[in-house]
Amino acid sequence: MALENAKVTNSRTGTVFEIIEISETHVVMRYTMQPHMKVPDIAEHFHSVWDEEFKILEGEGEYRLDGSKGTVKAGETLTMPRGIKHIHPWNTGSEPMVMEQTATVDAPHPRAVRDTLGIIFTLYKAEAEGRILLDKVGIPRNPIKFAATARIFAQGGSYDARFPKAMQDGGAATIGRFVETLGVDMIDPEFR
Repeated sequence: MALENAKVTNSRTGTVFEIIEISETHVVMRYTMQPHMKVPDIAEHFHSVWDEEFKILEGEGEYRLDGSKGTVKAGETLTMPRGIKHIHPWNTGSEPMVMEQTATVDAPHPRAVRDTLGIIFTLYKAEAEGRILLDKVGIPRNPIKFAATARIFAQGGSYDARFPKAMQDGGAATIGRFVETLGVDMIDPEFR
């Protein structure tokens, strides 16, 4: 199965991610979240070439945008523009929350959308199956797998908000490239 219509569950939070539509420069993904989430599914990050929009279909939650916390509820739409640190909405309510994310990408790499989502789906699946250990923000603890994952994210224009972009680009171009030449492929063939 490719990413078209792919589904995966984050075993930490119970959130189900489902691809509704995908192309080289566009994706629509549905999140179905359990009530009372203690942590978001995806850590604070930013994109150099992605613009994201979240439509809340059911429930209510919180998000962070440029360091400020906000709330959203059913019927509202939230925009998270490129270059701004953010955390996607997560469910803080007492009922399930459903939202659709639409991302439009000025792809720096022809597989930016597919590889970025492929690695996220792979990490969730591998963790649920006990094949990988992730840190508290969902990044591989193994340094080789970390470097391979960071390379995929940087190539796709997505960055961890804890570190400067230049440092991540440099690491992806050197250590990440070296790990890639060793044949480390972090994307499960199921999500290619």
